[in-house]
Amino acid sequence: MADRALCWPRRRTLLVADLHLGKAAAFRAAGVPVPESTTGAMLARLSAIIERFDPARLVILGDLLHARTGRSPEVIGAVDAWRRRHADLDILLVRGNHDERSGDPPPSWRMSVRGEPCHDDGDAAVRFAHHPEAAERAPRDTHVLCGHLHPAVVLSSPERALRAACFWFRRRVCVLPAFGVFTGTAVVRPSRGDHVLAVGDGAIVDVTPMKKEEFAGKVRSPRR
Repeated sequence: MADRALCWPRRRTLLVADLHLGKAAAFRAAGVPVPESTTGAMLARLSAIIERFDPARLVILGDLLHARTGRSPEVIGAVDAWRRRHADLDILLVRGNHDERSGDPPPSWRMSVRGEPCHDDGDAAVRFAHHPEAAERAPRDTHVLCGHLHPAVVLSSPERALRAACFWFRRRVCVLPAFGVFTGTAVVRPSRGDHVLAVGDGAIVDVTPMKKEEFAGKVRSPRR
């Protein structure tokens, strides 16, 4: 979806990656002036998607929280209220690298937390992870949905260049864009056979047919 989320209707499952809740609070705690209310805006976006598609399960593909210093009373309170609003929703968090450092979510958030790769009964050949490299530890006949890279593409023309977040479908791996907007991105260079969907301004655009020379940069994990 253009909302940087993936919906799996057959399993009534909504998937998002890399929310980095509390990142602005962590920056402010370090003395860096950044905008407030980023957590509230992100939770409102997520609520709108949930109300639209009515999933039974939400899978967060890692990096729910940004840092321990971001676990401010305001952030905890905002998520507590959001969780009460969606009390019937099952939530699975796959631990990412930021989750390892920030700690598991509070019990009041009622989230199941697991390592990668993982899956539930009924997920067939799909596995959930945070790092794309987790596919190497998953069965060869499975497809891994993950995050971590915050993938983006640069679309160029003689007049301008546009950077857009994207879904990056590779063999056995799909990398979701970061759901959080207060995050960095990594410009990716698709290989032959990959499929790329750029998102932005409420639209999702298939940019796979473009020539490889029109993609800038290379795969990397940005400092976040």
